[in-house]
Amino acid sequence: GLFFGRANPRNKPRPLPSHDARSYALAKFGDFLAALEWSRPGDIGKPDIPYRIEREDIYEEQPDDPASLNFPSIAFLPARGYHDQYNLGPSDIIDESRDKYGKGTVLLLQGEYIESFMVEVWGSHIAERRSILAGIQAVMRMNERSNALQLLLPEYFDRVASFSLLDSQNIDDPDVVRGRRRGQVAIELRVPEVVLVDVVTMRPCICIEVVDKLRSEQCGHDADST
Repeated sequence: GLFFGRANPRNKPRPLPSHDARSYALAKFGDFLAALEWSRPGDIGKPDIPYRIEREDIYEEQPDDPASLNFPSIAFLPARGYHDQYNLGPSDIIDESRDKYGKGTVLLLQGEYIESFMVEVWGSHIAERRSILAGIQAVMRMNERSNALQLLLPEYFDRVASFSLLDSQNIDDPDVVRGRRRGQVAIELRVPEVVLVDVVTMRPCICIEVVDKLRSEQCGHDADST
């Protein structure tokens, strides 16, 4: 049976989570990219032209049909992830989370998820691809407190996901003749893995029994004389 989450009186079994830490982190990263205002070069002597990438054109997984993408678009290409357990012992309880996300609950810190994934960029021409790659490279290193982009995950118990820029490249393949320019940016994702479990506060109590010692001794003497 389970050790963490076992409480008396027993509660109704808590359902297993429907999303993992990676899913919440990539969804928030997609929201972040959709909120940016990108810019591509205008005509000679003219200012840059601002534009946005719609959220529905930012895919958290490999698109089902890359040939039908709207340009510009972005996709996150998954890679093998690593679950860092921090230590050899059991998971840690985050004490300050007690009752924060539900009465009688606490967050259990299971470790940290680490994945180096690819952000694949699609543009209809060279300038568009170049502007998206340049924009991602810029915003990934604009945090004054860290060399990584840090995003708060309110839907995932207010944990913080960290995204670090690794490398990038332009990719020119036969699709360029059809106006499909592709580029990739390697990003390292780090996000804590937590799960909500039941908890009860131990309430120790002391039972005291008072015995009249003198009365007890007298009763003993009376029994001896009898």
